[in-house]
Amino acid sequence: MLWGVLVTVLLTVVTTVVLSKVGPVDQPRDRGLSLWATATSGGIGIMAAVMAGLMVFVAVAMPPPGPGLAVWLLMGACVVGIVGAIDDIFDIPPLIKLGVQIAVALTFSILVTRVEVLPLGPGVDLVVGPVLGAIGTSLWIVVMMNAYNFMDGSDGLAVGVQSIGLFTLALVNPDRPILAFALLAASIANLVFLPYNHPGKRIFQGDSGALFSSFLIAGSSVLLSTGPSPRATLYLGAFVAAPFLVDVLLTLLRRALARKPLFQAHREHLYQRWAINGDRSAGALAWRAWSLAAVCSAFGFAVNRFYPDWSLAALIALIAILSTGWYRFSRQLDEVETG
Repeated sequence: MLWGVLVTVLLTVVTTVVLSKVGPVDQPRDRGLSLWATATSGGIGIMAAVMAGLMVFVAVAMPPPGPGLAVWLLMGACVVGIVGAIDDIFDIPPLIKLGVQIAVALTFSILVTRVEVLPLGPGVDLVVGPVLGAIGTSLWIVVMMNAYNFMDGSDGLAVGVQSIGLFTLALVNPDRPILAFALLAASIANLVFLPYNHPGKRIFQGDSGALFSSFLIAGSSVLLSTGPSPRATLYLGAFVAAPFLVDVLLTLLRRALARKPLFQAHREHLYQRWAINGDRSAGALAWRAWSLAAVCSAFGFAVNRFYPDWSLAALIALIAILSTGWYRFSRQLDEVETG
C-alpha cells in the first residue's frame, strides 16, 4: 500500500507542475471568479496518479478477491474525466457534454450495478426494480457530477471537499481493498494537488478533475450499497456532498422561480455571491466549505456505522438544516446586493 501511495503522491506533483507550465489555459468566464488566465486540466494529473498508484498497489499487494467492479468504476470516471479535459481545451457545448455524462451513467447503471432497493427506515425498504433502479442511479450520478462541477469556481473549494468525500467513502470499504485504495489514492491526489490550486491559483483541476472525482464519489456509493457493506451506505454519498447538493439545487430553484435560464453560466451560487459581495477572502470561503463538508461527512459516517437504518431520516434532517442556513444567508446577501 505504501508504494502505491508514494507513486500517487509523486506523480501528482510532477504532472501538476508540468501542466501548470505547459497545459491548457482557462480564460476568465461568467461562472468563475478568476480575473486572469490560469492553467487548467490539473485533473489529468490526478487521474494519471490514481491509476498509476493503483497499478502499483495491485502489483505489490494483489489483495483478494481481485479488482472486480472497481475497474468499471474507474473506467467510467476516466471517460468522463477525459471528456472534461477535452472540454477544458475546446469548450464542448453543454448539451453534448451532458449527453456523454448521461450515456456513461446509464452504461454503469445497466451493465455494472444499480440501486434496486432503497432503505427507508428500520425494516422498511422500497423496491424500485431494475428499470427504475437504473434510471434513478443514472440520475444520481449525473446530478453528483454536475453539483461538484458547478462548485469548482473558487480556489481550492471543490478540490478540498472532494478529498474529504473520497477519504470518507474509502473508510467504509474493508471488504473491497481495490476500491478502498482507489478512493484513498484519489483523496490523496486531490490533497496533494490542493496547494497548487489554493492559495495562489497556479492551476485549476478543470472539468477533468471535477468530473473524475465526483464520478468516483457517486459511483462508489452505489457500489458500496449493493455489496457486502452496510445497507445504507448509498446515503453516505449524499452526506459527503450535502453542502454542494443543497447549494446547487436551491440555486437552480431560485433561478427557475425568477424565470432565468437554468443552463446559462452565472454567478448566483451562494459561494459566488458571498465571494463577490462579502468581505472575506477566497481562502476564508474554502476553509468554511471544507469544515462544513468534514462535519457532514463525519455525521454521515457515524450514522452509517452505528445507525444505518436511520440514515435516510438523518440525511433529511441534515438537508433541512443546510437549507435553512442557505436561505438565511441568501437573504442576508440579498440585503447587501440591494442595499
